[in-house]
Amino acid sequence: MDDEDLTLPWDEPEGPCEGEEEEKAAAAETILTVTEVNRLARNTLERHYVTVQGEVSGLNTRYPYYVYLNLRDSECTLPAILARRTFDGLDFPLEEGSVVVVEGMLTLFEKQGRYQVRVTTMRPFGEGALQRRIEMIKKKLQAEGFFDDARKKPLPAFPERIGLVTSPRGAAIRDLTVTLARRFPPATAYVKGVRVQGAGAVEQICAALHYFDYDFPVDVVILARGGGSIEDLEPFSTEEVARAVAAMRVPVITGIGHEPDVSIADLVADKRASTPTGAAEAAVPDRSQVYALLGRTAASMRRHVSAGMNAHERQVAGIKRLPLYRGADYLLGGFMQRWERAAGALPESPRRGLERARHRLGVASSSPAFRRRMELLAPRRGQAQATRAALLRGIAVEGDRKRGTLERVKAAMMALSPLAVLDRGYSITFDKATGLVVRSPDEVERGAALNIRLARGSLDAEVTGKE
Repeated sequence: MDDEDLTLPWDEPEGPCEGEEEEKAAAAETILTVTEVNRLARNTLERHYVTVQGEVSGLNTRYPYYVYLNLRDSECTLPAILARRTFDGLDFPLEEGSVVVVEGMLTLFEKQGRYQVRVTTMRPFGEGALQRRIEMIKKKLQAEGFFDDARKKPLPAFPERIGLVTSPRGAAIRDLTVTLARRFPPATAYVKGVRVQGAGAVEQICAALHYFDYDFPVDVVILARGGGSIEDLEPFSTEEVARAVAAMRVPVITGIGHEPDVSIADLVADKRASTPTGAAEAAVPDRSQVYALLGRTAASMRRHVSAGMNAHERQVAGIKRLPLYRGADYLLGGFMQRWERAAGALPESPRRGLERARHRLGVASSSPAFRRRMELLAPRRGQAQATRAALLRGIAVEGDRKRGTLERVKAAMMALSPLAVLDRGYSITFDKATGLVVRSPDEVERGAALNIRLARGSLDAEVTGKE
């Protein structure tokens, strides 16, 4: 095909045609990009803050800054995103299938055009919120020591009066009374009917506990109710009931719900049973066990009494064999014989006494000490004289030695005495007014009175001149 075939066979008109006007109108319309559309949608969504309930699915915690999940119900799914610090600050475990309530802002992820909610707060829904509140109360009471075993009171072994705090129309009251009557008939149960769920239950339970503790004292109190949901058992997990149980002066046994149900009252009570029937069994002993215990106790008492009687009988038999119980003749026979011998010997006693004394005197006078007194004393006398002479010689020698020492000391003292100097013709001059020794003419004035000490005596003088 040639280039000419591509040209129009007619001339182009000078003015605009109808098609050109439509094209110009289309060019005047606003055309947005995908980014602009997504941004417009995001700005519109972010004006809305919502509170949404849903089940968690697709939980993704692999990323360091954000956690991704979906909230779904029976028909729809809503993507959600929350900051890592918000996720770490949750006070409950976030898992697949958890039903939660979130608050946040609607937004759009522009790059993917993904509609989602940006979560600011999250809490569990229904039982989860209640369970969280119960856990907070548990932590508070545990910090105060309410769960410590040291503060729990022992149960009486054989209670006579048992207080029952439960609903008067539930199955628990029947289980309690039947079990108590079957196991321990001597015990008497007193029922204080209360509401165990709903409005007013907490106040009635606390009032009933106070009644059995002060107004109508019993040996032990049983706080019980049948099974139910966590909402039904909520009154037994309140702080008011827990503090009322802890303040009881008598032991408290709880039998609340079934085996897996554990309320705060169970943790504070002195004894926890899994069911009301278990609480009744914990409060009283079994009748057969009591009978067995009484039988063992009676047998032990009989053995003890029999052993004691046998021991006393052996002791009495031993006492009877003592000489005290053999008769008066046996006990007094020896004394009577001694009395008879003494009575027969009494008239001859003075004479025999004189004879014995005379004999002792004869024996003493015939001894060498009386027959050769001078001969016996002669050696002693010689020893005494020799000792006396030795003592006299020793005294004389010691006296001469002491005397010589005294003379030497006396001579030394005389040589050092001022009187010896005076004997050689010297004198000592004293100022009569002061009593001081005058050593220089400068120490006295003309006309001063003096006292001159000589070897024998003294002189009074007056200063008439000085050199």
